[in-house]
Amino acid sequence: MKLKPFFIIQICAFLIFIARAYQFYFFGAPFRAILWDESLMSPIVENVFNTSWYDYATSSKTNKGIANLTLFFSITLFVSAFVCLFWKQIPYVRLKKSIIGFSLFILFILGVCMVKDKNYDFLQFFELTMQFAAPLVLFFTKDFETLNKQKLIFWLKVSIALTFIPHGLFAMGLIYVPGHFIDMTIKILGVTETLARQLLFVVGLLDVIAAAFLFIPKLVKPAFIYIIIWGILTALARIVAGFNYDFFLNSIHHFTYLTVYRLPHGLLPLATLMLYGIYDKTLKTKH
Repeated sequence: MKLKPFFIIQICAFLIFIARAYQFYFFGAPFRAILWDESLMSPIVENVFNTSWYDYATSSKTNKGIANLTLFFSITLFVSAFVCLFWKQIPYVRLKKSIIGFSLFILFILGVCMVKDKNYDFLQFFELTMQFAAPLVLFFTKDFETLNKQKLIFWLKVSIALTFIPHGLFAMGLIYVPGHFIDMTIKILGVTETLARQLLFVVGLLDVIAAAFLFIPKLVKPAFIYIIIWGILTALARIVAGFNYDFFLNSIHHFTYLTVYRLPHGLLPLATLMLYGIYDKTLKTKH
């Protein structure tokens, strides 16, 4: 059975939600970056809840409350994953959109907390754009067959570009090179740190160029092919770099989910390229 682009989009949404649910359940989420920030939270804690900051920050109830909230979000994301996977089979439109909408809100909060946790590095948020895009397609779609494919292709290309450009800027070191980028490159390729930085600069530049080429008609297909391959390879790099044969199960536990929620970085561009092909054939048929 030939995979259709909309089913691939459903798979992307499923992978994103199921992996984030796993992350939240076993490893937590960076909500404390905001909830334990005195400058942000103390006015609310002291004026609204009439509690001193010290009592709030040291209370076991606060810590348990954050843990319970994270668990609730994990369960919601888990349910959302299967709602996405069986989207067409579920007839209750308002219910499934409400579930997906709330899960998108959770992803948004996660992105905000990641930005705060990384000293207000807003590019961290834009790197999540493709992870928002797949569920958003489901959320706003009433009928896949009659959907305006030209508009969908455009906004998917925007989401891909907004993911790859920040990734490329980080790899190039124009802002800073994330330490795990260097570590993964050294571990997988067995090169020196200097060579790792040079290689990262090259692939970062290619990321930015490929993102720009998505909007040039004659270059869009080669750009998609590069992005599909590189998106899947960079996702797999997480588990390859973190794998340790002596601690097999531990490696799978700690690194597989990192790969899973990044697989859409290659799969969503694949779905978009397929949509592009369908739209292109439709135009040729009309003319």
